[in-house]
Amino acid sequence: MPTRKRLLITGTVVLAVLAAGILATTAVSAAIREGHPDAEEHEEVTGNSFAATGSCGVERWSVKTGTDADRAKITLQSTTQTTIAALAGLAAPGTLPANNRVAPTEDTVYQLHATLTEYKLEADSDYHLVLSDGSGHTMIAEIPDPSCVGATSPLQSSIQKSRGEFDAKFTATTSFKTANVPVTITGVGFFDFLHGQTGVAPNGIELHAVLDVQFSTGGGGNTVTVTNPGNQTGTVGVPTSLQLQARDSAAGQMLTYAATGLPAGLSISGSGLISGTPTAAGSSTVTVTATDTTGAAGTATFTWTVNPSGGGCTGAGQLLGNPGFETGTPAPWTASSGVVSNSSGEPARTGSWKAWLDGYGSTHTDTLAQTVTLPAGCSSYALSFWLHVDTAETTSSTRYDTLTVQVLNSAGTVLATLATYSNLDHNTGYAQRSFSLAGYAGQAVTVRFTGAEDFTAQTSFVVDDTALAVS
Repeated sequence: MPTRKRLLITGTVVLAVLAAGILATTAVSAAIREGHPDAEEHEEVTGNSFAATGSCGVERWSVKTGTDADRAKITLQSTTQTTIAALAGLAAPGTLPANNRVAPTEDTVYQLHATLTEYKLEADSDYHLVLSDGSGHTMIAEIPDPSCVGATSPLQSSIQKSRGEFDAKFTATTSFKTANVPVTITGVGFFDFLHGQTGVAPNGIELHAVLDVQFSTGGGGNTVTVTNPGNQTGTVGVPTSLQLQARDSAAGQMLTYAATGLPAGLSISGSGLISGTPTAAGSSTVTVTATDTTGAAGTATFTWTVNPSGGGCTGAGQLLGNPGFETGTPAPWTASSGVVSNSSGEPARTGSWKAWLDGYGSTHTDTLAQTVTLPAGCSSYALSFWLHVDTAETTSSTRYDTLTVQVLNSAGTVLATLATYSNLDHNTGYAQRSFSLAGYAGQAVTVRFTGAEDFTAQTSFVVDDTALAVS
């Protein structure tokens, strides 16, 4: 079982661990007693006289507030639209590192529309918000006290803003209060330990920290949900139409539709019918909003690709540069240090070089990515690569280390997660994996591999002989 050169234990590490243990004893450990605002949750806190309750949190606190070692990986430049059901459906990680993020979920800024059902001030000075989608799914979002956020956090100003937005609408106390108002919440994905939290999702997913919270101007407390129609395609000069659908939590409401980002030549009616004849080829990000008579609104976002007339396929071929990494350098890939390697510890499938992600046996994340422009009007868009997974994990049921394969648009927004592999997929040789990217024709997209390893027992994800064949 190959062990990567970075698996070194030194006296310095041992001393650091001992020192950390000594420092940890200086934290104020609050025994949670009956009647305490966090009696249900049993979380450790540490004293801070400037915070709302006089205390801040301890457990994974650097990750919650953006002072962790991976904070630079948070995709603050883009926002991923999602739902409570989608987040609650994510696989819970096997381990939760104290000072590192679980990629890609905890690197991603999400936005969702939901109903804020109740809220309260926690012992760690967070605002604990319980969100519901009206279909039986709930999750938690939390707004930290800005006094508990370190100066190095890139989230600090947004946390302060969202705290102010909430304070302008509600006054949180140490007991739950009912709200039942529609909200749009933007925040960073976060997996929490399960310890009896009110409203917690089954996998412990939260938005923590919340970066923005917007309340509906309507007074009815309604929730509007727009059904996402999925990505659309069309052709220049060919008429098209699409009827949008939405539902309101209140009976008898009339919905009015609007849209932004429609391809040239298309328009939307107040009843939600998109129609017209596209006049220009290209790809657009369309956001549809449905609003009821109380002002409550819901949105759906999707991509609409318009192909040139005549169906011409210009620019076909194998589009990935340096597909087998045989140049000995990543370009035109972007890669974490040491990923493109000719080490004999993990042999290449062909040639001498390959991309070796992880294999450290400690908490670590590696990435490998390349951006390409997919021509419109072609019939096949096949992404393929050969993957070898080697692991020292002995479990046959728990995914401790993962490799996520994703497609992103030019703004950095994740369009799709094609696959997630783990230590459970270990094999003796290479296996070819293939996916269709036809849904992204006409767009500039980034293919990204993200390997995330937990604190012990290495897993190596080795990629070779990639291809993106368009014909």
